[in-house]
Amino acid sequence: MVAAIVIPILFIVFYFIVKRNNAAYEKKWKEVGEIKEQVMISGKLERYFVEKKRFYQHRYIWHIQLFLKKDQKIIKVIFEKPAETDSVPLKFLTNDPIKCYGQWDRKTFLANRVLKNN
Repeated sequence: MVAAIVIPILFIVFYFIVKRNNAAYEKKWKEVGEIKEQVMISGKLERYFVEKKRFYQHRYIWHIQLFLKKDQKIIKVIFEKPAETDSVPLKFLTNDPIKCYGQWDRKTFLANRVLKNN
């Protein structure tokens, strides 16, 4: 008799705890890659790597590393966005002129926006 009352209550409590946690992770997932645009850098795209990383359970993010060449220096740019679809958010070719808006994190530039410079 006690089990018929306690077990459904435990399931309901567990359901609301999981729902609250999922909402918190959903919010964090949507905020991935939102970086203050303090600086703009530009250069030619030397090479890039695209990777789809797991963020939480069935949520993924696009982790894109761009290497820009400017004044004989190579600048590493990291661009991250939530993977809402399976298509890559950036499509560039090597030697394309690119502008990146974001901020510096030591020797790496964290980009909020990446645009093709015409």
